[in-house]
Amino acid sequence: MFRRVSQMPSEEVFTRTLFAVLLIGAFFVPWGRWVSLTLGVLFLISAFQGFCLTCYLYKKFVKK
Repeated sequence: MFRRVSQMPSEEVFTRTLFAVLLIGAFFVPWGRWVSLTLGVLFLISAFQGFCLTCYLYKKFVKK
């Protein structure tokens, strides 16, 4: 049911870490709910489309 971080692909770890940092950071600013709403909508769109933009960016810039 749960996967350990060591069993995840590196781009998935990057995506989860990025979203976590952005959501935690959004807690400390007054307009943070809009950041959370935007991230949620983008996540739902990417899940519906089957395309992971952060995975693509990770593969393009980090993993060579």
